[in-house]
Amino acid sequence: MCSVDRSVLHFNRPIVPVLLAFCACFVDVICITGLFHTFTAFISGTLVVLCVEVFNTGDNALLKVFVLVVFFASSLFWYLAVSRLAETGAFSVRRLFVLEAVLIAAFMTVAGLWEPQLAGPLGTATLIAIAFSTVAMSLQNVIMLTLLNRHVPTTMMTGNSLKLVLGIADYFAHPGAREDSRARIRHQTLIISAFAAGGLLASFLVLSMGFWALAVPILVLLFLAAAQPSSPERSLVEPV
Repeated sequence: MCSVDRSVLHFNRPIVPVLLAFCACFVDVICITGLFHTFTAFISGTLVVLCVEVFNTGDNALLKVFVLVVFFASSLFWYLAVSRLAETGAFSVRRLFVLEAVLIAAFMTVAGLWEPQLAGPLGTATLIAIAFSTVAMSLQNVIMLTLLNRHVPTTMMTGNSLKLVLGIADYFAHPGAREDSRARIRHQTLIISAFAAGGLLASFLVLSMGFWALAVPILVLLFLAAAQPSSPERSLVEPV
C-alpha cells in the first residue's frame, strides 16, 4: 500500500472510526437477521431485546443473557490484555485489527457452514457463532475506549447524534467558532452515515449471501490493518 494511503488510514485519522462504525453496524444487522434478533456490538440493544423477550420467549432471552456474559467477560480480558500491551509497547494496532478480522471470520465460518443447524437460540452452533461475534465486537469497543479514545465511539449512535445536534446548535450560536462546528458536524455526519450504510448493505447482502456477507467487514478490517505501521506503537496520539 502506498505511503499516501497509509497516511490517510493511519489510526489517528478520522476516517478510521468511520470505517469501524460501518463494520459494527454491518455485523449487528447480520446477527439480528440470522441469529434471533441478537446484538453483539450495541449492547444497549441486547438489554432492550432481553427485556422484551424475558417474559415471552425464554430461550431467546437466555441467548441475550449469554451475549451479555460473554461481552462483559471478553471486554474485561481485552481491557487487561490491551492495557498491558500498551504499557510495554509490545503491540501494534495492525495486529489488533487483524485479530478482530480473524474473530469475525470465525463467526462467518461457523454460522455459514452450520447455518442449517442454527434452528434454535441455544443450539451449539448458534452459541459458538454468537460467542465469536461478541468477542470480536467487544475487542473493537475496547480498542476505541483505550487506544483510540481520541476518536468518537463507533457503536453508540445516540451520543454521536447528540454531538451532531450540538454541533449544529453551536454553528448558529457561536459565529466565531463556525470552522470547528463545521468540522464536528461533518465528522459526526460521516460516522452516522457510515453506520447506517453498513447496516443497509448487510441487510441487502444477507438476502443473497447469508452469513458469507460478513466477508465485507473482514476485508475492511484487513484493509485498515494493512495501512497501519507494522512496528509496535509507543504512542497512539501523536499526529501522523
